[in-house]
Amino acid sequence: QFKNRAEYMDALSGQILQRLRLRTQRETRGYKELIAAYGYLESQLEQSRKKISWLEYEKEKPKKDTENGSEVEDTALKAKLEELKVIQYELNDAIKKKAEYADKVCSQADALKKMEEDLGLSQTRCNELETLNKALQEKLTTAEEIVTVLSRTSETQQVLEHKMKEAEDLNNETSVSKKLLQLTRLKELQESVGIGNKKVPPLKGGVGDMSGANEKLGATPSFVDDVVIYPATPFDSLEAHDVEVSALCFSPDGNYLATGGGDKMVKVWNVKQDLRTADLKCSLSGSGGGIMSVQFDQSSKTVLAASNDSMARIWTIGDLITRHTLAGHSGKVMTAKFMEDNNKVVTGSHDRTLKIWDLQRGTCIRTLFAGSSCNDVITGKYLGSTIISGHFDQRLRFWDERTYNASEIALEGKITSLDYLPERYLLLCCSRDNVLRLVDLRQNSVTTTFRADGFNVSLDWSRACFSQDGQYIAAGSHDGTVFVWEVATGKVRSKKEHSSVVVSCSWHPLGQLFASAERSKRVTLWSH
Repeated sequence: QFKNRAEYMDALSGQILQRLRLRTQRETRGYKELIAAYGYLESQLEQSRKKISWLEYEKEKPKKDTENGSEVEDTALKAKLEELKVIQYELNDAIKKKAEYADKVCSQADALKKMEEDLGLSQTRCNELETLNKALQEKLTTAEEIVTVLSRTSETQQVLEHKMKEAEDLNNETSVSKKLLQLTRLKELQESVGIGNKKVPPLKGGVGDMSGANEKLGATPSFVDDVVIYPATPFDSLEAHDVEVSALCFSPDGNYLATGGGDKMVKVWNVKQDLRTADLKCSLSGSGGGIMSVQFDQSSKTVLAASNDSMARIWTIGDLITRHTLAGHSGKVMTAKFMEDNNKVVTGSHDRTLKIWDLQRGTCIRTLFAGSSCNDVITGKYLGSTIISGHFDQRLRFWDERTYNASEIALEGKITSLDYLPERYLLLCCSRDNVLRLVDLRQNSVTTTFRADGFNVSLDWSRACFSQDGQYIAAGSHDGTVFVWEVATGKVRSKKEHSSVVVSCSWHPLGQLFASAERSKRVTLWSH
């Protein structure tokens, strides 16, 4: 008849302690009487010893001359001897009782010691039961909270699914108009630089397509677009953040530039149609640490950012709402990328793992253990089910999303960034040994390396990139210099425009604009 387990355990503990106290009182009562009797016998024994000593002394006195003796003295001596015998008997009996009482005292002492041990064990057991009871109560409270949250989550999930369906319908309605707008802008840019109606060749197949295998790296690629500019002239400088800038990225439709900084903010900038100016559209807050990477989804409406508070977040730039917070890593998240269908995200972290997240369920569905800090990942439709990650232990790892098995390629430097040119199956790797490497994914080997005097990669998250047509690669150096190499010839040109380390750089999707970011707050826009 107890309301809960806690009341039952309290009652049980009280009963055990009460019974142990009663048993102790019952057994120690006789023990006290025994001690008193033992003390009395000790005093009697001492008196008997004194009498014996006196009698022995009297016995040893010189006997009186028999002639002067008398019968009265003989009678007194006999009486004394008889008294001595009685006392000796009593003494022997007292010694015997003393030994018996001593045995009883030892037995009682052992019993008392055992009782004290039992009492200690019982108290320990009571403490353990109390601790267990508290733990069970906490688990019960947690379970009740989880049930409450799940009941609320179920309702929220239904609303979210309805909203996502509406968003998907809206995306389908606007996708055609977006493509037409992009084609129109590209045509206008081509006409403005005098190439008229020159057609840009279509992209060749995915990772498994070997149709370009006979194309040599040193030859001019057939898909090189003359519209892509070499970034020679800086024309605008934006004070993008309150502290250092650590990441930047253009949106797929070219309308926005996203930057991330140590001020825990992601800022989205409007890129004007003339590709000559950019102004601030919005600031996305909510991160608990500095931003390490940024990326738009294919609709250019959503921004994904990794941060050094061990999380990644997703915002919609239309309403500035944080849609997802991806928490699960134990170290700072260095990179985060949308996967092919934009319903999944892959993140790489200093905790030596990669995690794959299902955005529809809002949970991590797979953790990949790489064994080394991950600084960048590459994924997307051109790679099919493959995820490529670059690591601090100088290795590229290739993960199959279907089986999550991994293969690897060893390089010679700690990898800081990756970029992929799908038309030629080339992977660009930037590493801390101040070398850029091109890895041919058809051969799984390094085909070309790029170096330059003064080029120094000083950060674990320095980002290098391809131009849109693969004609150039660009990277920033520790002294504020931007280096640009021609892929076909290896020729390098550089210009120092920044005052501190250049962290990241990127070409506009149409190739007519180039952006670079430095640690001391600024982003620079370049033209040809």
